[in-house]
Amino acid sequence: MSESSWDAALTELIRATMPAHERMHPSGRLRFRASARARGSLPRHVADRSAVPWDSIVPAHAGQIEIEVGCGKGTFLAEAARQQPEVFFVGIEASPSYAAQSEHRLTDRGCTNAAVVADDGRLFFADTVPPGSVAKVHIYHPDPWPKRRHRKRRLFDRQFARLVATALAPGGKLLVATDNTRYFGEILATLGSAERLRRSRETELHYGDEVAGVAFGPTNFSQKYRAEERPRHRAVYARTERASIRETSMTQAENSAWTRVAALDGVPTDEGLPVECEGKELVLFRTDDGIACLEDSCPHRGAALSEGKVRDGEIICPWHGWRFVLDSGECSTLPGSMPAKTFTVRVESNEIFVKLG
Repeated sequence: MSESSWDAALTELIRATMPAHERMHPSGRLRFRASARARGSLPRHVADRSAVPWDSIVPAHAGQIEIEVGCGKGTFLAEAARQQPEVFFVGIEASPSYAAQSEHRLTDRGCTNAAVVADDGRLFFADTVPPGSVAKVHIYHPDPWPKRRHRKRRLFDRQFARLVATALAPGGKLLVATDNTRYFGEILATLGSAERLRRSRETELHYGDEVAGVAFGPTNFSQKYRAEERPRHRAVYARTERASIRETSMTQAENSAWTRVAALDGVPTDEGLPVECEGKELVLFRTDDGIACLEDSCPHRGAALSEGKVRDGEIICPWHGWRFVLDSGECSTLPGSMPAKTFTVRVESNEIFVKLG
C-alpha cells in the first residue's frame, strides 16, 4: 500500500471509530451560535452538524498551507498571514465569537491569504483536512484543563497525534507552545509515542523562544506570560515517512511485555508525569536512581498521586498527606500500611518503557 493510500485508510478508520459529537466545544458555545448569527458576529465558515468542505476554505491555487489550532483572537494568525503572503493560513477556533474576531483582524489588515473556521479542532482534522496537505500545524497555549475530571477535554492524545501526523506532508512540522510544565510533559509523552512524528531539536534551536509570525507567537497568551515571567515551553515535531518509525534497541515486537509510555526528557524534575499504559493510569517520577513508576492512585482513597507534591524522594498524596517512597511505593506516613503500587521501568535511548506484569 502506498503512503498516500495508507494515510487515507488511517483517516477513514479514525473517523469510523470516533463517537458522534456536536461540532463545537461542549462548553455551551454551540448553543450560543443562533444568537450570534442573528447579530452577524459569526465568521464566514462555521461547522454546524457537518464539516465545512475543504475546497470552500482553501482556494485551489493555494501553495503551502499552515493551520493554527485555537487561533483565539487572531494575533498570531494575522501576523503570520501578513509576513508570509505566499502561504495560505487556516485558523481553527472553537469559540464562534473569537473566530469572528480573528476574521475581523485579518480583514482589517488586508490579509487575503487566510481563513478562519469555527469548529472543533479534533473533528476538523478527522473529517476535513486532506491527508498530506499541510506544511505546518501551530498549537500555542492549548487549554491544560488542570482538574482531573476535565482531562478528557484535553486536545493532545494519541488519536489527535495520529490525525496531525496524517494531515502533515512528509517533512511537515508541528509546533507546540505552553506555559504549563505538567501539561508540556504529557504532550511530549503523547507525541513521542506517535509513529510518524519525531522531535526536531535542531528546528527548535533555530526558532528559539519566538519568531514573530513564523513560530511560537505572538499570541495574547505568550505576551501575557512573558510579562509575568512564567515558564515558556517549546517543541517542534517533524513528520517522518512511515518507513522511518522510531527505532530503539528494544521494541515491543521484540518483547511484548514492555510498553513505551514517554520520552525521558518529558518527565519533569520536581513533579510527576501522568501517563496511560494499556488503559491503566500511571505516573512517572524522576529519582536519584533514574525513573520510578507508580499507579496514579493513592491506595487510601484513590487520589491522583500525579497531583501531589514531591519532597525528599517521596510523593505526598494531595488529599490526606500520605507519603510514599518513589522507588519502592512504601508508605512512610503509616509504616506497614498499604503501599502504592509500583511498576518496573526500563529506559532505552531516551525512551521510557514500563512492564505491567
